[in-house]
Amino acid sequence: MKKQSIIGLSILALTLGTLSSCNKWLDVQPSTQTTEDKQFSSQQGYIDALIGTYQKMADNKSYGKDLGYGVLDVLAQLFQNKANQTTDTYGQLARYNYTDADVETTINSLWNEQYAIIAQTNYILKDIDANKSMFQQNNFNIIKGEALAIRAMIHFDLLRLFAPVKSQLTAEDQSTIPYLNDFTVKPTKALDFDEIIAQIISDLNTAENLLAVNTTIDQIKDNTGITNLEIFNSFRQNRLNYWAVKGILARVYQYNEDSVNALKYAKEVIDSEKFFFVNGNTNTTNPTLELSNATFSTEHIFSVYKSDQKIVSDRYFKTESSAAEGEDYFSTQNNLNTYYEVSVTGHAIDIRGPQASNSRWNVFNTSTIYSNKYHVGANVINVNQKLVPVIKLAEMYYIAAEASPSIDEALFYLNKVRTARLIPALSNTNISNATQLANEIFKEYRKEFMAEGQLWYYYKRKNQLSLQNTVDWSFNLGKYVFPIPNKEIEFGIN
Repeated sequence: MKKQSIIGLSILALTLGTLSSCNKWLDVQPSTQTTEDKQFSSQQGYIDALIGTYQKMADNKSYGKDLGYGVLDVLAQLFQNKANQTTDTYGQLARYNYTDADVETTINSLWNEQYAIIAQTNYILKDIDANKSMFQQNNFNIIKGEALAIRAMIHFDLLRLFAPVKSQLTAEDQSTIPYLNDFTVKPTKALDFDEIIAQIISDLNTAENLLAVNTTIDQIKDNTGITNLEIFNSFRQNRLNYWAVKGILARVYQYNEDSVNALKYAKEVIDSEKFFFVNGNTNTTNPTLELSNATFSTEHIFSVYKSDQKIVSDRYFKTESSAAEGEDYFSTQNNLNTYYEVSVTGHAIDIRGPQASNSRWNVFNTSTIYSNKYHVGANVINVNQKLVPVIKLAEMYYIAAEASPSIDEALFYLNKVRTARLIPALSNTNISNATQLANEIFKEYRKEFMAEGQLWYYYKRKNQLSLQNTVDWSFNLGKYVFPIPNKEIEFGIN
């Protein structure tokens, strides 16, 4: 066999390389069992491996950028300047030119990186049941539950990127992507849509049961290098906690067109009262501390901590850097005014919008406006600005609204977010049918998830053919599906 699969290479890169951080990650050599035995000879070894997995999820090629505000928001046409570029990678991405060499490399890297993370979770899970006796307190449940949750969530996002939505699959071809639940370099066939959804839900259900031993949520803090046993159960919002698993289940059921279960899990997260909206009048969790909180950290059900956020923010959001403007992500005053409905009575004070007194925007001029969500100033030590949200409270309300059996119930959930953002509540006098409701939910997704990557998934799930500000007038539903890397097809996954 002359050509190796990218999945296989991902796993080999994981096992043959040294994954380093301020603490050790896995450093396993398949030719011997020495390092493997040492890594997993203690509870601390499992903790180190799990924290290393979260650090890898914060990488630019994962949730730290490209699966957050990077690639996905370029695809959703949220960055105006990408429309004007045809020579750089993101300019070609904005045109859905998946055959461009640099775009192909970017897409392959996304696939490769996520399957490498999955491989690491599978390595953690490989012998954990046999080693259960070495764990203290509830740590076996926590480590196994989180590893399963990570594996399920990443497979789900790969499904959303590399396969059609349920309604677009043909009777002849239901294949999606492989589900890797073993540490292996053997070729794995792609599963049908229903099969992979069942695998994802199974892992999440198991994780939910395991993580029920710890349902607390504590304050988000800087978890760089935190692997010692005494505080391992802290920083729950930076980990795939019990409530985050329920949040992912709500997403999965919504994607699978199961509104009953989507509503059930979204309501469980909402009713937990573990997460709360920021104070719209101050835009801070605690006004006395004067902490910038542009990502609304108290609403994070799960977010990744990105230690190098200042470098990335400076480069792409033009804060204090001299990086080339071509790399920037920015919008325009006209576009933002449209997104946030500034001309509509009561909307100009939306705390998410460009006119708000506590604006999350850095206005250079009317044609160049940057998001301040991830700005980390030279003297800023506030950890909130180093968080990239992956699952937020507002999304649970949107899922509940969309899945509600009546307009009145849907407006109840939708208005909870709107009033928290200081814009007027909607009533059934002006929202009287499903089409009007769907339009309001769409506008909320666009307002809420700017620079967070969720709008693209919304567009795809809704089979949206008309994307505002698109530079590709030949857009079709096929462009919602990334091509699976050629080496994977040659290796036999389909």
